[in-house]
Amino acid sequence: MEIENVEKVHSIGSRLKDAKVTVKQDFKFNVAGIQTEGKEGEVNNMPQYLGKILADNGMATLETPDMITELKQALSKEKMVGEYQISTLEPHFYIKLKESMKQLDKNDYDHVESILLELFRMRRGKLVKQADTIQLNSDLYNKLTVEEVIFYKTIYENSKEFENQIRGEADE
Repeated sequence: MEIENVEKVHSIGSRLKDAKVTVKQDFKFNVAGIQTEGKEGEVNNMPQYLGKILADNGMATLETPDMITELKQALSKEKMVGEYQISTLEPHFYIKLKESMKQLDKNDYDHVESILLELFRMRRGKLVKQADTIQLNSDLYNKLTVEEVIFYKTIYENSKEFENQIRGEADE
């Protein structure tokens, strides 16, 4: 499965997860038989997509993680673990980061993108080295984003295929 398709599926799943929403004005609505209501000042847990709709209409504020801070922390951790280890990233890290980057102005976007690329290049280098020698195991799997898992598997499979071709063990 292509990374783009996996990102789409996981992006939908991410928006279905609960988020904290602080209600600014009373609301009550019924959509497809599901009733939702909120009173001013309440803090409710609701699916992120619903909180975003309310926030976009000025009816609530949606608590979202500060992905820029998380990006900086991730880069710092990646540098600290060293050249042969990889730090843990939440499976939807890049999906959430790209979503939050859409809100940035051009200068901020460029700055955050440069940090993202530094993190990406560092992790990519580590993943290529590891994928060339070992199959993905559960310990490593739990440290990677959904995109990185696909990348790792692709590198591993291509590396094994290339090795078999060189050794003359390729299916002919």
